[in-house]
Amino acid sequence: MTLFDAQPWLITAAPIPAVDHRWRSPLSFDPVFLEAPDDWPTVAPTAPAENAASALSPLSLMGETPTRPAASIYDPPEGPDDAPAAPGLDLVLVIDTSPSMTAWYPAANAIAACLRDLPHFHSVQVIEMANRRPAGCDDLFRPTDRPTLQAEHFSPERSKITLVLTDGVGAAWKRRLLWPDLYQWASSHTVAILHVLPHHHWSLSGIPAQPMQLRAVREWCPNKELETAPNEHDSAARASTADARDQSMVIPVLEIRKRWLDQWTRLLLTNFLVHQQALTVTMSVPPNAVVPAPTRAQDDAPDASQLIAEFHTTAPEHAFNLAILLAVAPLNRFVMQLIATELAPAATTRDLSAVLTSGLLVSLEPSIGEGNEYGQITFDFLPEVRQNLLAMGESSQTHRAIGLLNTYLAPYAPAFQGISERMRQPTVAALPAITECTAPYLEIEHSLLTALSGETTAHRAVAGALRARLDNT
Repeated sequence: MTLFDAQPWLITAAPIPAVDHRWRSPLSFDPVFLEAPDDWPTVAPTAPAENAASALSPLSLMGETPTRPAASIYDPPEGPDDAPAAPGLDLVLVIDTSPSMTAWYPAANAIAACLRDLPHFHSVQVIEMANRRPAGCDDLFRPTDRPTLQAEHFSPERSKITLVLTDGVGAAWKRRLLWPDLYQWASSHTVAILHVLPHHHWSLSGIPAQPMQLRAVREWCPNKELETAPNEHDSAARASTADARDQSMVIPVLEIRKRWLDQWTRLLLTNFLVHQQALTVTMSVPPNAVVPAPTRAQDDAPDASQLIAEFHTTAPEHAFNLAILLAVAPLNRFVMQLIATELAPAATTRDLSAVLTSGLLVSLEPSIGEGNEYGQITFDFLPEVRQNLLAMGESSQTHRAIGLLNTYLAPYAPAFQGISERMRQPTVAALPAITECTAPYLEIEHSLLTALSGETTAHRAVAGALRARLDNT
């Protein structure tokens, strides 16, 4: 599985030395999110890293001269007196940690490493946003992170930027719980949203960005000082009053592409009127905030086959095929990326994100199972969904996935040790003992035996025996 759909889908820094087959920051920065074990296969974003489009290179021209560039922010220095100044920016990177964003954790690690490697930042601080439950704004961030987020700047000599990395999914966006925070940050410093999805998919998220013409009154001015030019095609913009504008802030929303980031830095470093996609936020949660639709009545809830049919109709082909492969495994983000990398190389991070937001899965908090984060189960399919998906898969692919898990997952989930052999030659005697920790894995093993029961009568017999043991536990 590729980290991004295409090479431009990476926020890149200065050229990075050649690395091995796994992504490794050339500097001694710890990853924001735990990476897969060293012996697991992982596709590294080598092409974007080596090409290194230097998406944020215009930031090096900020702030030391009394006048702003009149023509271009891309003119190189002309002499030794124009040597680059000392780092003059502090960056706060806020990373959304909603369940669907787990597909983008490798991307978040790469983005954080690139930002830390840029010479233009005096400091880069990473803060996680807990976007996992419909709670109030105070629950979105740890109390110890609030001073960093709310600080106007960390030094009088340096400007501050806050970037929010997100897919726009989750309660903080659907219910607009983050609006007061965005408003407060934008009142004192520069704020922008980095959207991991391409612009044509933004309508599916909770970030209602609109095209705007913006101008910065001075370098690195807070968002509250951005001037807006009404869009002649936007009747709502023409009708808005000055008072209404005073009660709102605009937050640029950017794709993680060099062209989009160049436009944003052009906005901040010149006096040009620049086209931007932007989100308008207010100082309080809007009374008409979007809320999740009410849960269907029990007698109206779709069954597993209906849920799968709906996903099959709307999802990309690679995403649906990936869901079938994932039905083989106990799910966490490492296992999902392992299966996607090895068995669905055409699938992208967006395809995995589509599975996570398909309605076929639930997030388990706390995780269940045994072992550490690599072996624990953090996602599970709704009842009967796994079995139905397995029935749609080919037995050869199922065995390939089982072999992959036997090789890489078994050291971290002992209940899966030897599962490849048990699936090829099942016997009751070979079944692991059922305990509180092993039961979730054995439920999956039962589903696999049932799905492969057409191969031999032994599969059916062992599946029945395992079912009886699980029911009696």
